Amino acid sequence: MHGVTTTAADMNELGSWLTASFPGIYVVSIEIGNGFEDSFLLPMNKQVELFCATVLADEHLREGFNMLGVSQGSLIVRGAVERCSLPVYNLITLVGAHQGVFGDPSLKLLPRQFWELVSKYAYEESIQNVISVAGFWRDPFQLEKYTKRSHFLPDINNEREVRNETYRTNMLKLNAFVMTYSDIDETITPPQSGWFLGYASNSLEPETWNQSRQFTEDLIGMRTLREQGKLHMFICHTRHKDAQHAPDKEFFFQNILPFFNNTLP
Repeated sequence: MHGVTTTAADMNELGSWLTASFPGIYVVSIEIGNGFEDSFLLPMNKQVELFCATVLADEHLREGFNMLGVSQGSLIVRGAVERCSLPVYNLITLVGAHQGVFGDPSLKLLPRQFWELVSKYAYEESIQNVISVAGFWRDPFQLEKYTKRSHFLPDINNEREVRNETYRTNMLKLNAFVMTYSDIDETITPPQSGWFLGYASNSLEPETWNQSRQFTEDLIGMRTLREQGKLHMFICHTRHKDAQHAPDKEFFFQNILPFFNNTLP
């Protein structure tokens, strides 16, 4: 699954690496709506719903598959695992935004005319209903408002008082959960969000493992996956937009490619 303000074709280069490495493999890049515009003008809940419908309708995927998402796509594929009980072996996310984004660099995910809408009004109902990034805009200075009013990320991260145990159960079915972030990411802030480490409360310093509720409270099974040896974390060294392209190819082949050669036990 591609990221925001791109299309399914943006994943073709990475797809070619897979088809060359595993002859006969079935590879599909999912498009939601019209691609570019719908990637940021459809709310995240709707994007996950449409993604799941497409995957479940594909007869080639019914016996199980590996799944990869880039940037915003990392949240779509994880949301699909949690909500739709897809038969996923390994879940792979590149330069993800699992603990949300915040700050001027992350506004670059959107066309300029939408920057102010998100930076000032992200938690307004009208913005939550329209702009995808608003669904994972996590303001460390307004965490209570984020938890109560954000439609998407607090839900799939099980951050609300009433938790959805199905989300955790489905994550724990994975053979492996692979997460990366880039140490020179100029778009996802903080970059460590790719590892579920967002900004600490009332701070612009990233959380540490012992601060993140995902690991201290095991909200969706991250601590359990780590204890089971199923959590695999890598740091790449490319610009955000290059995570699925040639500048990241050596890193991908060395660290990520092996996770496409796995089946359910």
